[in-house]
Amino acid sequence: MRGGVLRRRVVLVTTDSHVQRRVADHLSRKGFVVQTLQAPDTGPEELLAARGRGKPASAVVLEFPQPDGRGAELIHALAPVNPRPALLALCPHGMIEAGVAALKEGADDYLLAPFDPEELELKLERALEQRQLREELERMRAVQLPARPPQRELTGSSPLIGKVRKRIALVARGSATVLITGETGTGKELAATAIHEASPRRHRRIVKVNCAALPDPLLESELFGYERGAFTGAEQRRIGRFEEAHQGTIFLDEVGDMQVRTQAKVLRALQEQEFERLGGTRPIRVDVRVIAATNQDLRELIARGRFREDLFFRLNVVPIELPPLRERREDIPELTELYLEEFGAGSPWGKPRMTPRCLEALMAYSWPGNVRELCNTLERAVLMSESDEIDVHDLGLPSPARVIACSSGGEALVLHLPKDGVDHRDVERELILQALERTGWVQKDAARLLHMSRRKLNYRIQRLGISHPGWRRNRARAADPAEEDPDIC
Repeated sequence: MRGGVLRRRVVLVTTDSHVQRRVADHLSRKGFVVQTLQAPDTGPEELLAARGRGKPASAVVLEFPQPDGRGAELIHALAPVNPRPALLALCPHGMIEAGVAALKEGADDYLLAPFDPEELELKLERALEQRQLREELERMRAVQLPARPPQRELTGSSPLIGKVRKRIALVARGSATVLITGETGTGKELAATAIHEASPRRHRRIVKVNCAALPDPLLESELFGYERGAFTGAEQRRIGRFEEAHQGTIFLDEVGDMQVRTQAKVLRALQEQEFERLGGTRPIRVDVRVIAATNQDLRELIARGRFREDLFFRLNVVPIELPPLRERREDIPELTELYLEEFGAGSPWGKPRMTPRCLEALMAYSWPGNVRELCNTLERAVLMSESDEIDVHDLGLPSPARVIACSSGGEALVLHLPKDGVDHRDVERELILQALERTGWVQKDAARLLHMSRRKLNYRIQRLGISHPGWRRNRARAADPAEEDPDIC
């Protein structure tokens, strides 16, 4: 006997007791430890129990097909097992289509009756070798595959996006559930991808599901799969997205649009790591990391009875909030450079140059569509540009910002009038507050920044109701509020 196969266990599931004894005797002589089970009485639970009893079985040899689809059911039951045993299907004489069906269901190989035990041993050895190669490859990937850097939409030097990248790096090390929130276009799907690709699961799949794209009945079957005959048109079993993501990650985008009925099933999958297919009764166990995302306020949906509070707590283990682009405007130049380089590669002009006025307009725009809108705007500008230079008119923004040159020759002031207008006092107040904050609330220095006298600044501070705890009370009386300000119409 060869020492390398002395301790390998094989579970044999057949209906013919004569075939069972013949195969078991041959494999035993070749050094295998064989356990026999009777088909079709053996269900998934019995097979899993036999496979895991003592030393886990290296291989399962089963008759295929079996009544009521039992053979396929047994193969599926072994899919989540780690490490998965080699699977060999024994098919009736001349039924090549049964062998092909077994391969589609997940078997490694098949053998048609009548077969010689030596041939079965050879097929079994090959299947075991393939299984060993798969395991070694997965171990090498887990060790050698470097974590990819964050997606470029998460690029920037602002403290806000730096905090997001740091949180992604920390959460990627484990398997905790993550809830990503943020406005449309902030990069929630890209953040989920970055977490997966920096995690130990990166050599497995990340399966992405948009919960808002499908009505509730279809979403449930998409997530959990269905059995043959579960509903009209279900002509064959279908594997759900949770099963596809086994040992990997599933990303549930727009989870706030999921109906309450489906939420209950997702909650169970999170709590128990198991579920049933639509129309099925057998629990299916999976090892899946869940990352969810939404642009809605889930707490508000909970208050309105549209989202389960217990599911929210299960999802919100590690929250990550992505900031809108308008709150990290300092990242716009860096993002712009990256996009111009990408889109310029397909342009006859190469990477285009951007005029200072154009960049100022990008900095001034509010970007309601966030990074996605910036990306689309720059792609359109590069495509429609007739030269190697992009100016404000090439951007096609809803309302081009007005750039006002500074009299001192410094940085220009960029103004963008909202569609519904604005109260000029709010603009004046904001400028004064910015000047005070920049100068540490020293009125004399703030007045110098605003190119006005300290007396005029003090008048406006009083009129606009601006105050600061560090100011002395009598300091506000430096200007006479009764005196008319010559600069106010």
